[in-house]
Amino acid sequence: MQLTATARHLLLERLANIFALTGGFMMLMLAIVTVASIIGRSTIGQSIVGDYEITEMGLGMAIFLFLPKCYQQRGHVVVDLFTAHCQPSTLRVLAIISDLVFTAVSFTFAYRMTLSGFEAKEYLEQSMLLALPTWWTFTVGVICMLLCGICGLNRLYTTLRGGNHE
Repeated sequence: MQLTATARHLLLERLANIFALTGGFMMLMLAIVTVASIIGRSTIGQSIVGDYEITEMGLGMAIFLFLPKCYQQRGHVVVDLFTAHCQPSTLRVLAIISDLVFTAVSFTFAYRMTLSGFEAKEYLEQSMLLALPTWWTFTVGVICMLLCGICGLNRLYTTLRGGNHE
């Protein structure tokens, strides 16, 4: 089954939206845990055990979940000091190069994080207080970086076939 460019773009956009919403939900839950821990600490002298661990791991996963949507919306930081007066054709070439680099880096991160996740699982690496396995965070990161790489490949394919780069 061959997907059209529009269907492929919509599928990737929908996946990126689901990932971003999941990341937002995770951050909301982390905020609730943090507030509950602070209230418990200041009122009854007891905080939630492992609240720092939960926050640390959860924020790491949430940040990875936001990356595909950020890439789809071209939300990454761009410094246009040197490109403000360039021709559209030059800007297009620079955009293609940056997409190529981003795609390569995304797949490289996914590969390296896969190796790190396997190593963390092999050595039974876990958080100190709650004994949460740390390889979970690697799994989320790998999936998100693979989606970023696929989005980059889609953008490159569309652009090189003459489609709109935006």
